Amino acid sequence: MKHHYYPGTLAPELLARWPGAAGSLPPRPELEHFISVAYQASLLHEEGQPVRCWLVLSALRELPTGSAAGGTYVLELAAPRPYEEQEIRRLSPALRSPGSVLAVRTDAAAGLLIWGMLRGHFPGSPVGADPTPADPAAPQTLLLEVCGPGNLVFYHGHERVLTLQNGHVEGHGFVEYPLAWSRGRFMENIDVLRPQLAAAAIATPPDLMPFLGELAHHVTRRVVSRVRASGHGGMLAYVPTASVPRCVGPAATLRPKYPVRLPGEAHHYNGLQVAIIARLAELGDVSWARYQRAGDARLLELAAAIGQYADLLADLMTVDGALVVTKQLAVVGFGIEVYAPKLALTQVYRAQNANATQLQVEAADRGGTRHRAAYRLCLAEPESMAIVISQDGGVRFVQAQEGKVVFWEQLTL
Repeated sequence: MKHHYYPGTLAPELLARWPGAAGSLPPRPELEHFISVAYQASLLHEEGQPVRCWLVLSALRELPTGSAAGGTYVLELAAPRPYEEQEIRRLSPALRSPGSVLAVRTDAAAGLLIWGMLRGHFPGSPVGADPTPADPAAPQTLLLEVCGPGNLVFYHGHERVLTLQNGHVEGHGFVEYPLAWSRGRFMENIDVLRPQLAAAAIATPPDLMPFLGELAHHVTRRVVSRVRASGHGGMLAYVPTASVPRCVGPAATLRPKYPVRLPGEAHHYNGLQVAIIARLAELGDVSWARYQRAGDARLLELAAAIGQYADLLADLMTVDGALVVTKQLAVVGFGIEVYAPKLALTQVYRAQNANATQLQVEAADRGGTRHRAAYRLCLAEPESMAIVISQDGGVRFVQAQEGKVVFWEQLTL
């Protein structure tokens, strides 16, 4: 049975999980005070917005040598401020940009003090960004993210050590989008798009697959974000296009209440991909970076259309049952029942790191109905993938690896 954690019990848990080679944390009373103030700050609001920010417990002299060269800007206060929840609340609006951190140090006479702000490459990058654990500019010390009422995440540099969520310590989970879940699983897009690009007299770019993968990830992130915000929950499943005739139907694994007539290779999302690639080719750079900084009117128009399509998928997910799309993101049907009663599934595997090279066994029946449906689908159709979103905002990314059903859990922060 879970018990609630507060500073007196959370500090020992952090000390127990802190990397042995990472150097010592401050004495326990000081650590408890650091946690307690951050926890109280998380319950406050500033101008109607909940307090969200990053804190680092480090003196200026303890920051890595050459931080400025690594892109970290230090703004040192001429007169340090007391480390109090109201000070954090007042300063939190200045810390909303990714990479902004409030710096705290110990003073022998005054205790903990807020001595400045840092701006650089810290773990506070947007969800989905690739982690950079080897970044020398990130302080290899205690970093604390205040990310909502009662929700705290503790880091050693870029490595997450412990998460306090809704009063409980979470064993494993990821704040970032688990790229390994879908790595290499959108390959069929290239085979479909090549002839379409050739028909439009567009040369196939050398880095087409990375671009298509990033675009698919972008759509997925928006869908997940929309459904989480709705508080409804849902399930999204991806299946190979070639598998649809076999695994979708009244007597198949996927039994849709609302089947959709597949429009063939020239479906809406594919048409948008071709149009985007064509415009980027005209601009001389078919890359995700160029698409992201689109100032071109045509690209902005296409980006809006991509957003509208993602919103459609999010809306379809709110219908009872699963939404199923192909790996090319064409809608197969919604309100879908996953039917695989003969599959023996007693255990699944929780990914303990981003690449799922470390797994933890869990009972398959620990999740809800949607979770069990996603597990059975991925076991029955190993090339499929699934995302399950709970009503409380929890997200699980599910796939099959070497006969095992593996899931990544994204924390509800």
